[in-house]
Amino acid sequence: MPSQTEAPPLRILLVDADEDSATRLRDLVAKMPVGIEVDWVRSFEAGFTRMTSSRYDAHLVASRLGPLSGLDLLRGYHEAGGGAPVLLAGGVPDRALDLAAMEGGAAGFLVTDRLDPELLERSIRYAVEARRLESVLRRTREELQERVEERTLSLETMNAALAAEVSERRRAEQKLRDLDRRKNEFLATLAHELRNPLAPISHATELLARLEDGEVDRAAAEGARKVIERQVTHLVRLIDDLIDVSRISHGKVGLRTERVTLASVVESAVEAARPFFLGRRHALDVVLPATPVVLDGDPIRLAQIITNLLSNAARYTEPGGKVLLEASRGRDELVLRVVDSGIGIPPAELAHIFTMFAQVATTPAVDHGGLGIGLALAKQLAELHGGSLTAASEGPGKGSVFTFRLPLPAVAVAPVEPPRVAKRSAPAVRRRILIVDDNADAARTLADLLDLDGHETHLAYDGPSAVEAAQRLHPDAAVLDIGLPGFSGLEVARRLRGDPALAGLFLVALSGWVQPEDLARSRDAGFDHHLAKPVSVATLEQLLAEAAERL
Repeated sequence: MPSQTEAPPLRILLVDADEDSATRLRDLVAKMPVGIEVDWVRSFEAGFTRMTSSRYDAHLVASRLGPLSGLDLLRGYHEAGGGAPVLLAGGVPDRALDLAAMEGGAAGFLVTDRLDPELLERSIRYAVEARRLESVLRRTREELQERVEERTLSLETMNAALAAEVSERRRAEQKLRDLDRRKNEFLATLAHELRNPLAPISHATELLARLEDGEVDRAAAEGARKVIERQVTHLVRLIDDLIDVSRISHGKVGLRTERVTLASVVESAVEAARPFFLGRRHALDVVLPATPVVLDGDPIRLAQIITNLLSNAARYTEPGGKVLLEASRGRDELVLRVVDSGIGIPPAELAHIFTMFAQVATTPAVDHGGLGIGLALAKQLAELHGGSLTAASEGPGKGSVFTFRLPLPAVAVAPVEPPRVAKRSAPAVRRRILIVDDNADAARTLADLLDLDGHETHLAYDGPSAVEAAQRLHPDAAVLDIGLPGFSGLEVARRLRGDPALAGLFLVALSGWVQPEDLARSRDAGFDHHLAKPVSVATLEQLLAEAAERL
């Protein structure tokens, strides 16, 4: 039984005749960070019976249910006096269906192809919370009526109380609508930003394919390779920013503070932002103090702050513009300014420029890109360092100035230069490696790269075949995805660790799930390391070398 301080899990009824769609939704529920119980029925009739005879916190109904539709079920449920919220789900965006669902009393319309666990959980909780608020307001109205009858309140007093209640309800409804609008706008922007790099990647892969036919020379192929490398880096940065925002919001980001020079941080930031400036033909001037400035901070996070400021300046400055990065040493703080000749910021938007998903409003035809989280993330990182980040602008068309202030250490001791990392060379020992991933392209390309380094690689694409291959091949190492068909990579690891014949096996988890709780589950299952996708072969080679030294 749940404790008094622990809320019981929500109970959800899923009505979906399509087993694949239902399985996907149940998998999304299983990945939610909180407990939600799901019951599934496959037909219109079974759904209506369960919805009207059993108590659920919410109902998730597919738009298609054989000859009848989810809208028909929604209307029938409301006519029968049903009170729990109903979320209608469809595979693709459908504005007409969305409007019809809203008019029919649905709590929302979800596009299943765009859902992730966090969005599904938020949508369910919004629906439940909205219905709870309606219930609270209804009870409030009843209590007010009883008080009027018991105390013979005047008509004016009752009307004032009801008016306040209606006003509160309208404010709550408007807040929910605003949250839903921001969610939809963010999802649309995220889809746009993720699709943008896919076009050059697709074109570059076609160029590489034509290399074998002699249609493309080596120089063009190398250019295509660099395009793919840049665009993949861009995709990784987008995902990393999203993860960083979530971690900071939940207090899960710690700084790895060390002594570092301002020049080295700025050099890293400028290099990371260089593609934004090259693509838009901007001139970037960097002005630093003549004497070295030593900082106390996390060098990666400090560079991330400056990179976000520079990329923001590049995005919101028309092609051929100018950006200045200048730093000066105050009495006890560093003052770093990024000044651009861009579109500027309207006075009304200055107060919200660091809000999550905020973007300066411009003409609809102008797309400056980005998710609207870079500045919010930079401000949070600045404050984690004990500093501040502010914005100023004289208005539209007059550019912007972002000022980052960071306390300086009391004693300016020169940082220790990190050792230079030697270039990766071929492995000294040829290893037998099992690669397991249900994404065949990901598994095959990683195997090809390790083959080029002289290793012997073998592939498996699901949990059962991974266990069979490991027991048959006795590999030196196995690189496992976590989400596998059959059973998960965690279960594969547990079974392999339980086999005495595989006692020396080196296990590496390679997954898109890299939250602290994911790392803990991997560690408990017996993995030696947990790496985030995508991973460089150099990183794997280093881990393999370290494993070989321990044997």
